[in-house]
Amino acid sequence: MKTTIFDLIWKLKRTLEAQGHEKIDLHRFTHDKNYRQDILLNIDISELPISNALKEIYTDLLTEDDLKLIKEVELPAEAIQQQGTPLSKVEPQIISENTSPPNSRNTPIYAGLTIIAFLVLGFNFFQFSNTTRETPINDHITVQINPLNTTVKPPESTATKPVKESNRLPSSTHQSELPTQQTTVKPLIKKIPILETIKTIPFRIQGSNTIGEVLAPELIKAFYKSEGATNATLIKSEVTVENNLEITHSGGTRVSSIPIHAHGSSTGFKALNNNDTDLAMASRRIKEKEVKLLERRYGNLRSKSTEHIIGMDGLAVIINPSNPINSLSTEQLAQLFSGNISNWQELGGRNEPVKIFARDGNSGTWDSFKAMVLKKHGVKLSLSAKRIESSVELSESVSQTQGSIGFIGLPYVLRAKALAISDDKKGQPIFPTSFTVTTEDYPLVRRLYIYEPTTINTQSDAHRFIRFALSQKGQDVVKKAGFISQNIYKTTPVLTRTLPQQYINTVKNAQRLSLNFRFHSSTFILDNKAERDLERVIQFFETHPGQQAMLIGFSDSIGDTKKNAALSLQRAKTVEQALLSRGINIQRTLGLGEMAPIASNQTKAGRERNRRVEIWVGSDRQPLFDTAIR
Repeated sequence: MKTTIFDLIWKLKRTLEAQGHEKIDLHRFTHDKNYRQDILLNIDISELPISNALKEIYTDLLTEDDLKLIKEVELPAEAIQQQGTPLSKVEPQIISENTSPPNSRNTPIYAGLTIIAFLVLGFNFFQFSNTTRETPINDHITVQINPLNTTVKPPESTATKPVKESNRLPSSTHQSELPTQQTTVKPLIKKIPILETIKTIPFRIQGSNTIGEVLAPELIKAFYKSEGATNATLIKSEVTVENNLEITHSGGTRVSSIPIHAHGSSTGFKALNNNDTDLAMASRRIKEKEVKLLERRYGNLRSKSTEHIIGMDGLAVIINPSNPINSLSTEQLAQLFSGNISNWQELGGRNEPVKIFARDGNSGTWDSFKAMVLKKHGVKLSLSAKRIESSVELSESVSQTQGSIGFIGLPYVLRAKALAISDDKKGQPIFPTSFTVTTEDYPLVRRLYIYEPTTINTQSDAHRFIRFALSQKGQDVVKKAGFISQNIYKTTPVLTRTLPQQYINTVKNAQRLSLNFRFHSSTFILDNKAERDLERVIQFFETHPGQQAMLIGFSDSIGDTKKNAALSLQRAKTVEQALLSRGINIQRTLGLGEMAPIASNQTKAGRERNRRVEIWVGSDRQPLFDTAIR
């Protein structure tokens, strides 16, 4: 009797579903090898009542991309025992010198018992599951069943007929001791390919704890998932900041293990120098001495192709809601958190002691605050500070404790009161929002970097991972991980009375895009983030066609006012030319010089933040302007 491979697959589907497996998509099962493998490698084939014919094509189901569904195969007769039918009703064949050839009506029973014997003894050596073996991929296992010493025990729930002593096998055959009848199995040799799991290390990544603790694992998981991986597990070691992320690829036969060591930004560059990593994570820009140390081996790590900003990090400083203070400078924050200012009255507040709450030493949030506030002003955290591991618990503690102050990631402000922060006492206080962080207007913000040496192959997992991290989908993962995405959106910012009237009149009918273009120090050359942002602006206008756009350049306040206005216009023109060359038409470009500073002009870092170009667009309801003005 013959049947087709499709009929056998249909029967397998029905059998699996009858035994409690979730519903199987027959079309997908027959046309998608990965889908078949996910099902077949997670079942115990030895437990299934399947035919010899299906057993013969089982390997093909696992390995073949294109099944020949209409191909005919020989289907042997099989015994079908109805539930509740006593086995005593079936006359088995017992091997003996005096036994005669089996009656044809019993042939299905013997075939069925033969199959059961094969399954019990043969597949006991090999179970199709996700278990891995450390053997070469081309190895095979040979299963041989001896016809003289194989016995089969029928199900315990089935009644059995006593077996006469004269019909038992001699003891020299070493048969299993069974109180029930026995049968023999013909010699069968079957080579079954061993499906192995091969573990590889596609790349290594070391450096910043801020990135390596949460963000890097989440980005790597999402990257491999986008390429079809089925599972990702973070394997933690005894060393808190040294973990391995294991990725199981589709089919279960390949696992990628990515070591993630996050001892700090400087350790990433040291690991590159020692050839202990492929990528370096940093929550600061690479230093000049590190560039020189690594340049001969890895190329210029400050170039656009090697220095990648994968996200932004911003902190909110929170106080108890009853506190009348609304803004502080980073210098005042340093004095508060170091304990040098111990009463709010010293800052114009109420006469009540300052109570300090801070994240624990393993926190990336703590690492950011320490770098941007305490180290910047040369102080250390007060010993009286209460360290808290949970972001939510810290925020709730501040909201419930009079005179308290703390710092937290933006998503965790909750019931507490967030302060506007200025770069120094003369700077413009700015409230923390995802918008002011992504534009880098807010002082407590920093870029998060991954450095990719020029030795990395452009087809490698490491390079494709970075491309994913910089993409729109990758930046969505950055946002979900609690950091600030670089994906562009438009908003209507609040224009306070402290801003120059000319600036307010210029942008009153416009919406601002969530980025600032900035430049390499003391140049008119766009920095690496700005170069990447040009591509993001193009994507924005492709999805928002027909909108007018305006560029406004700014400068610092050092030097002649008119010259500063000319410099700011030149910066805006630089961005204009870059966008025009990419097919984006800018309707208006102007320079407002030293107006609307967002940072102190008394420091180098503050002056560089003030040298920027903003981009504005007409709102959905009202155009930006009627005619182009140059």
